[in-house]
Formats: sequence, structure tokens, C-alpha cells
Amino acid sequence: MSREVAELSGKSVKQSRATEKASGPMRWDEIPHKELWARAQEAMSFGSRSRATEDSLKHVLKRRLDRLDPADHLRYVELECVRIVETLRTVRDEYRSYLKDRGCTPLAEVYWVVLRYGVKDWAVMLLRTAAYEYIRHCKLKAEHWDGLFKFAGPFKVFLPDQGEVTPTPAIVKSDDALISAFNVLLRPEVFDQVLTGGPFGRDAQLHVARAFPGQAFLHGQETFPDAVRRRQALWDDAYPWTEGLSQMFDAAQEELFSQWEALGGDARRAEARFISLSPLQKIAHKHLVSIQSGDVADQTAGSNRWLSLLRELDAEGVSLDHELKGKAREVLMTLRRQGSKVSTWAECYNPKAGVTLENGKRYGLRREVTHLIHNAAKKAVYHLGKIWRQKGQS
Repeated sequence: MSREVAELSGKSVKQSRATEKASGPMRWDEIPHKELWARAQEAMSFGSRSRATEDSLKHVLKRRLDRLDPADHLRYVELECVRIVETLRTVRDEYRSYLKDRGCTPLAEVYWVVLRYGVKDWAVMLLRTAAYEYIRHCKLKAEHWDGLFKFAGPFKVFLPDQGEVTPTPAIVKSDDALISAFNVLLRPEVFDQVLTGGPFGRDAQLHVARAFPGQAFLHGQETFPDAVRRRQALWDDAYPWTEGLSQMFDAAQEELFSQWEALGGDARRAEARFISLSPLQKIAHKHLVSIQSGDVADQTAGSNRWLSLLRELDAEGVSLDHELKGKAREVLMTLRRQGSKVSTWAECYNPKAGVTLENGKRYGLRREVTHLIHNAAKKAVYHLGKIWRQKGQS
């Protein structure tokens, strides 16, 4: 990063801090995430003279990855794992510093929020980038990659190559298809499951075969045990790059576990309760609850915040029909009977979507839906609030 960009990032964060101190409650989507990421990168001094030894070795190894020499891959992956762990710790420290400067308490809760919403999300994005850069320099045969990690349409399941109309390229291309593959492999919740190597691991091939046993018949009446053995043999034959991807995943996940353990009992209990919340409550908590006070934003919160929340509900597959209850559901069903085609959370924010019910009163869908989500956030605060000590006890 250039000095000008670094100074701009630092200035942006400082300005944000000053502005937020005067503007009241701060919520997660109001934090300058990109600026904090930039500050973390600056703090690590990438490209500096102090990193010349490490960088020069990595430059050389990168050009030799296509030889698939295990020793070269092991050393390269070791350097990447160091970078992943260092980056996640630096990101954690930047978020903590920023929120402490804003007066957010209790610290135990603040640190848990940073890890749950900040470090964990950046870990997914960081691993996607590291894995992509690794594979694109390996220049793998497409048949090897497709045999293990080719995915089928909307099911997002990794299956053996079933044959295509268009010829398969000889070498895996560094294109949008490879980026998309890693986005599917490394979904936001990927670290929630403990599995050596994650989706890249040898054990993951067992899970794929078990999840879709019918695919075994594509290989000539293959039995389930045969399918597992075939997939794991493919994984073994693809060494060392399969092991390299697995080690990168393990380094990131173990670092998250390490940070969880360092938070202590309060954070672990909060995480257990957070996991028990419904998807609607989790997303509502993320977008509406003040990190400083625990207050919940009401329906008058800005449209950008509400639309961001509603779009995340849609993206995470939270069922609108399943979650809507009471008056909100009655309004939606009435609108549909009248010909409205509202089917997503984001569409519920239309200010013109309203009906007159049998009681003669006019109801707006946006108001009823935001009221329901507001209550979901309040329930999440109630459950988590049993954990944290009062302010001043941290």
C-alpha cells in the first residue's frame, strides 16, 4: 500500500470515529470495515524491507508450484499459513482498538462481537483469496480439479466430472469459474463445522459421497464404499496441492478456535446461545443492535440499513413465509390474494405495499415486517444479555 493510501485510510477511520461519537448508537454495518482492513494491512508492513527475506522465498516458490514438488508446496503453504494467522490477529486488534475508542462495553461482549462478525468473515475472504492464488499458480490439469471439486448447479455439491458438451480445458483457468468455485466451497458458515481440511480435506470426500450416494451410479453401478475409495484415491493422487489447501483451511480454523478460547467463559457461553438463535434473530441482531449500549434500532432506522438486513435474509435463504407471523403474515397473504407477487424480504420494503383488513384499518407490509424483525432483534438481545456483566464490571 502506498503512503498516500495509508494516510487516507487512517484519516478516514479517525474521521469516522469523530463522527460516530457525535451521532449516537453505532451498529455493525456502520463500522468502516474496509478502512479497518486497510489499516490492518498497513500495520503488517507488506512490501517493506523487513519482509524481504520472506517475500523473496515466496516469489521463488510461487514460480515452482506447477512442478508439484511436495517440498516446495510445503514451504509455500507454511508461509501462507503464517500470513493468514498474522492477518487475522492484526484484524482483530484493529477492530478492538476502534470499538474501545468508541467507548463500547463490556469488553468481553465487544471482543466476542469482533470475532463473531469481523474476524470470522474476514477469515473466509482471506482464505478464498489465498486458495485461489495457490491453485492458479499450480497450473493443475482440469481433470484432477474437476474430479474432486467440480460442483453441480444450484445444489452446490462437488461431484465427479459428468461430461460436458464443450471441451474441458487441459489446465484449470484462472477465471471467474475458479473464483466461483472457491466462493461455493468457502461459504460464510464454513468454519462452523469441524473437519480436518474443511471442504478441501480427504474426509470431505466421504461427506460428499454420503450426501449424494446416487451419484455413484454415474460410474457404472458403483457402490457407496467404492465411491468413497475412488474419491479418496483421487485426493491422494492429487497430492501435494490437496494437502496444501487442507493445511490453509486448518490454519485459519484453528486460529479462530484459538481466539475463541482466549475470550474466556462468557464468550463461549454467548457463542453457544448465539448458535441457538434462529437465522432471523442472528441477522436482526447483527444489523440493529448497538455495539455500545445494546439498544435496538426501531422502524425509523435508515432505509439503507433495513435494505441491507432484508437482502441478507434473502441471501441466507431465510424463508419469508415461514418466519412471518401475526399481522405481518396476514397483510402478506391478503396482498397475495389481491394479485401481489411479493416473495422476498427485500420486496416487503416497498412503501406502496399495503392493504385494508377486515377491521377497516390500513396496514403497510413494510411497517409490519420491520416491526417483526425489530422484535426478533430484541429477543436476541434478551437471550445474550443474560451472559454479559453490567457496564463497568469489565
